[in-house]
Amino acid sequence: MRMTDAERDGIRPAAALRRLWRPVLEMVIALGLITGAGFGLAGCTFEIGDETTTTARPAATATTGSPITTDTAPVNTTGSTTGSTSVVAEGDGLASPAQTVSEVLGPSVVNITVKVTGQGPFGQQYSGTAEGSGVIYSADGMIITNDHVVTDDWGDPASEIVVTFITGEKLSGRIVGTDPLTDLAVVKVDSERDLPPATFVTEQPSVGEYAVAIGSPLGYENSVTLGIVSGLGRSIQGATGTQGIALTNLIQTDAPISPGNSGGALANAQGQVIGINVAYESPASGAVSIGFAIPSVVVTQVADEIISTGKATHAYIGVSTVTLTPDLQSQYDLSRSSGILVAQVSAGGPAARAGIQQGDIIVELEGEEMVESADLLMAIRDKKPGDTVEVSIDRNGEQMVIEVTLDERPAGF
Repeated sequence: MRMTDAERDGIRPAAALRRLWRPVLEMVIALGLITGAGFGLAGCTFEIGDETTTTARPAATATTGSPITTDTAPVNTTGSTTGSTSVVAEGDGLASPAQTVSEVLGPSVVNITVKVTGQGPFGQQYSGTAEGSGVIYSADGMIITNDHVVTDDWGDPASEIVVTFITGEKLSGRIVGTDPLTDLAVVKVDSERDLPPATFVTEQPSVGEYAVAIGSPLGYENSVTLGIVSGLGRSIQGATGTQGIALTNLIQTDAPISPGNSGGALANAQGQVIGINVAYESPASGAVSIGFAIPSVVVTQVADEIISTGKATHAYIGVSTVTLTPDLQSQYDLSRSSGILVAQVSAGGPAARAGIQQGDIIVELEGEEMVESADLLMAIRDKKPGDTVEVSIDRNGEQMVIEVTLDERPAGF
């Protein structure tokens, strides 16, 4: 997995694999992670906050250690009583929504273990393993996960993928296609039986409704955590990555998400998938259970396109931007204190052809107010290459509207 700029700022993908390979290589000696011929990683997770450490951990420590023991006496389940404590043969506690979700969706959530080997840009050899999660999308073996789960620090695909099902069955997987922009990927396995696909809901959930996360945090397969939908339309400003991309329009949840949950399911109380877990905010920042998921409407659109064509296509406007603040206005003597400042215009790109210039301030796109850089990315994501959009800009205090015809997003952007 590749570490993004955001991860260096504390934001880590929740699947935990994506951009960790290079940082792990740099830190492997200091952290003492060398074991045998390589090193082990456990589930990548976008972690947001001030902490700059990776989610790497010694391989296989989560599930292969000594048995956990307690100093409590065995429980009597015969219905007798001892002192003031009653012991019954069967519990009568209230059912949790997570119980239903676990039964309905659990068989559709898988563990994904990857191996990456290769040569880095400076000739160094690297080898590593890591874990994440995935969700079965179709009975014929299509599985959705995160791009950062199945690629290394340089965007190269994992050399080996093993998918483990709730039954314990293990199958080799191959990458059908990846989409770094949305951090999604599709993996295919060949099974002799029909696999149990999850049900995806493309309508946005409601704030406050139950949310259940299922995945493999730190290698603990099919772990279930319960929370609510805490917010909608969230953006991770720091998660720009090596390709200048922000994660936008995310579902926020307080269902605990940990390294290894990446690519797993965030579900409603009926066991329907409302999103794919992708990131969480580091406790080091003072956060308590702030996690994020890519909404199912984006997931299904991207997955369908990858399955049909092997890739996902996105519109491209050709600008690098900065969210404008009063401090920036004062520093550069700008005409506005809010909007999106055009920091760079790609030569020959759509914006350049239309006449947008460095220093322009984008205030609206198609009548929608642009306040943060993520707003532009979100608005363009809903468009297709060839679409023409009206961009309202402020140039040295003068308002104007420019029509921009969007291109297909080039590889590496």
